[in-house]
Amino acid sequence: RVDYERIQAVGPDRAASEWLLRCGALVRFQGSPKWQQDYNGLPTGPLGKYKIEAINATDSCIMYRGFDYLDGLEHVRDIKLEKCMYIQDECLQRLSETNNLQKSLLQLKIISCGNVTDKGILALHKLMNLKYLYLSDLPGIREKETTFHALQQALPELELELDLD
Repeated sequence: RVDYERIQAVGPDRAASEWLLRCGALVRFQGSPKWQQDYNGLPTGPLGKYKIEAINATDSCIMYRGFDYLDGLEHVRDIKLEKCMYIQDECLQRLSETNNLQKSLLQLKIISCGNVTDKGILALHKLMNLKYLYLSDLPGIREKETTFHALQQALPELELELDLD
């Protein structure tokens, strides 16, 4: 469940960091080379000091229900979703409809997420600034040619890297 009072109290980046780390994901803050993985080691400081720049959700249990935490994030440039069993088309659709991510997200990797289908990949067309998309081991993608052609039409600047059988 999303704790909207917590988002208000500590700011969107802090609240999202807490949610992501509780789910087993990693975050990297602007200006830091180091990935944050320890909930208790989250940096403290004035409200809004630490901005999430990258999310690595490998083997995490993030799911649609928590995606409201992503709404206030304005600086996320890079997201990796790997082996996320709860990530499905609705999650990718929700991601692409998040206004701040439409502006900031440059790179997205989706790897071994078995519930993702063509519909979810097509939904990414709203991420207008996305420059790089890596897709690997996604058995739910059936209409590869059609899907990728449509995505390239919508996002001509996109570099699409595929490792799909």
